[in-house]
Amino acid sequence: MRKWIIVIVLLILSIRIFPDNVNILNAYLKNFDSFTKKELDNILKNFNNAKNMDNLLKIVHGSILVKKSIYEWFFPLKYYYIYAGMLEMKEVVKSDFDNLLYRYIRGKTAYEIINYDFSKEIFINDFEYIYIRANEKFKEKYDFGEILYKLSEIYKHNNPKKSKKLLEELKEYKGSYYYRMIYDEE
Repeated sequence: MRKWIIVIVLLILSIRIFPDNVNILNAYLKNFDSFTKKELDNILKNFNNAKNMDNLLKIVHGSILVKKSIYEWFFPLKYYYIYAGMLEMKEVVKSDFDNLLYRYIRGKTAYEIINYDFSKEIFINDFEYIYIRANEKFKEKYDFGEILYKLSEIYKHNNPKKSKKLLEELKEYKGSYYYRMIYDEE
């Protein structure tokens, strides 16, 4: 009997905690491109106070570390943030290899530092994986046009044929920000 009470309490706690993590994730993805250094610092302070982060919070934390590196001018610290963040995201993806959301966050983050060879490889692996495996639910919830556009940009010089194919496929996603960015301007 006592065991059942503990299980029920844990279930109730996980149900109450999960929506908070989803809210954190949604807020993070919505504002992904607009965080300032100060905002990232404040978010990291809150993460440092958190204990026992689940994979969702770990992937966001790793992504924030990498994004913070963009604002860092002191190279040892810059590389520390990149290394720590990418390592944390790698561990999360490794623990749940088929999770498209984790790959989306890691790939989106790697695209931010695409000038590093390792990040380009990670970005391509993650976004190609999503491109192949994304179902309709994923495509509705996240901007699949972003996957197509960013892959197209990467392939523009090395594989122009594939780049053009991806841009043609982007035309099917008229609700996408990236569709409007390219085709509404013409």
